Amino acid sequence: MSVDIETTRIVRSWLDEGVTQLPDRVLDAVLDELPATQQRRSTWWPARKLLHTNKAMTFGVAAATVVIVVILGIGSLLPGGLNIGGPGETPTPTPTASPVALPASGALQAGTYAIDDAFGVRVTFVVPAGWQACALSADEIGACTFHAADTSISMGIGFLNVDNVVADPCDRLMPLLDPPVGPSVDDLVRAIADLRGFTATDATDVTLDGFTGKEFEVTAPDDFNGCPVDGDAGFGTWSTPSRTNGVGPGEVNLVRILDVDGVRLVVTAAYFPSIASADEVAEVRRVFESVHIAP
Repeated sequence: MSVDIETTRIVRSWLDEGVTQLPDRVLDAVLDELPATQQRRSTWWPARKLLHTNKAMTFGVAAATVVIVVILGIGSLLPGGLNIGGPGETPTPTPTASPVALPASGALQAGTYAIDDAFGVRVTFVVPAGWQACALSADEIGACTFHAADTSISMGIGFLNVDNVVADPCDRLMPLLDPPVGPSVDDLVRAIADLRGFTATDATDVTLDGFTGKEFEVTAPDDFNGCPVDGDAGFGTWSTPSRTNGVGPGEVNLVRILDVDGVRLVVTAAYFPSIASADEVAEVRRVFESVHIAP
């Protein structure tokens, strides 16, 4: 866009000195620069007419037009064009907080936590506010939330090395399979899916940070009818070198079993559909999906 030099000088002076009215010759010069082609109106938009347009308004519009035309014209003549407000700042990415070592117990702030020593690899996961560290044994570490009415766990995530499963979930003595479960991921998937009284989804292949394995869901029976196990012990499931796990009626466990350099790492996330809201189920699934593994 070209702008008359004299017009530019006068308007610039007007902007600097706060003049509120422009000489007629400046307005005439600017109006001469404006295109006179009649614009085509969209056929569906209703025609409107201002009935009380006065001379003051006309000069106000013209003055505004002068400012726009001159500023744009000056900008086109300057190296790099207009740069109103100074150079733009390059956005700085929001840094991701470094994982914090998971404590043995206590309330957790929302954030990313790491388990470094228990499984031969670094395991990280993300929890929202309101969760606590829950280490059930030296071989089973994780985080959980508790029922408001008592101290029982309402949902949580655990990381463990499973070496066997119970022979009968209803046997309160919880004897283990003999011979024990084989060493592969598929061996453990079959053993857990075959627990008497439990229902399991089909296992699907999964790869997490380069480590392959299987993922499925297993759900405990809805009640203890016909089962001598008391409510405190729960239905027996799998065992670690330190303890044998029990679950409550109707408890759902998301299970991911990974082969981590020849060692089976089991990741579980548990909740009770009878008491968990849709938001809580979504929350525990997000925690489960946030897990990462680094050598």
